[in-house]
Amino acid sequence: MALNLQNEEDLPSTFTQDSGDDEQHDIHQIVATTSQGSLSVHGQKLYYCTWGKGTEILVAMPGFLGIGEMDFVRLIKSVPSGVLLVTFHVRGCGRSKPPDRAFPLDFYQQDADDCACMMEQLGFKQYSVLGWCLGGISATVLAADHPQNVKNLILLSSRALLTKQDLDRLETLKDVTTFKPKILRDLILAYGDVEMAQSTWSSFINTFFEIFNRGGDMCQSKLSKIQCPTAILQGVGDVLVPSFHAQYLHDHIDQSHLYMISDGLHALLQQFPAKIQKLIEALLIEGVFVPWDKL
Repeated sequence: MALNLQNEEDLPSTFTQDSGDDEQHDIHQIVATTSQGSLSVHGQKLYYCTWGKGTEILVAMPGFLGIGEMDFVRLIKSVPSGVLLVTFHVRGCGRSKPPDRAFPLDFYQQDADDCACMMEQLGFKQYSVLGWCLGGISATVLAADHPQNVKNLILLSSRALLTKQDLDRLETLKDVTTFKPKILRDLILAYGDVEMAQSTWSSFINTFFEIFNRGGDMCQSKLSKIQCPTAILQGVGDVLVPSFHAQYLHDHIDQSHLYMISDGLHALLQQFPAKIQKLIEALLIEGVFVPWDKL
């Protein structure tokens, strides 16, 4: 199915959980961080922020833009009660550069390793992980590789493998200048200009095609190693990550709970911030999966 990038229902929100205004771009003027700074992680500068004052730690792994404040603005503005939220800029993005963002074949493993090292340096021995879209892949790897550290896993619009259907969708999205203006704006804010945005996007797509050609496994082989309670949230109307991906995750992750959201699209945190806030509170504080219609 070709995507009509001018229709809201086909909006390729891989790039941002944008509300349609500029709130995510000046979030530091709206909400005060608990702390912020840069760390040296595997020889790379990694910028982080913490928000809220809770005792339960939640690190959020962003999507393609790689900038926590842009993807998780709604969560930052309403940090769940009892939770300390950690956001960061993945290597090569935002304040975590130079160098510029690159997509080696194991970029999701690299991002997971960086996050684990960052959390160790910050002194967080146990924490929960939330990942959206690409960040969900890295969050899954992190939970599988560090079961002694990760208490809970929350996946939004994520996947474990690549299929031909996924690549057919990406095939229609190669030219960033055809994207909706607000999405192109976010790409430019993240990467500097149209040329760099196109170069970064093309590198990402090329890497996905190469991963598919090598079997399509992104974190498929890691799923059986996850030992923590896992919430999997999927919008039935998501045109970028079809719902069979969420079902596959649920079928292969022990202690997982699947939320198949009938009216959900790709940017679930943008659509349902209050429900997801309550879901996080229930899972991290009370240790329970609350049914979607009770949130």
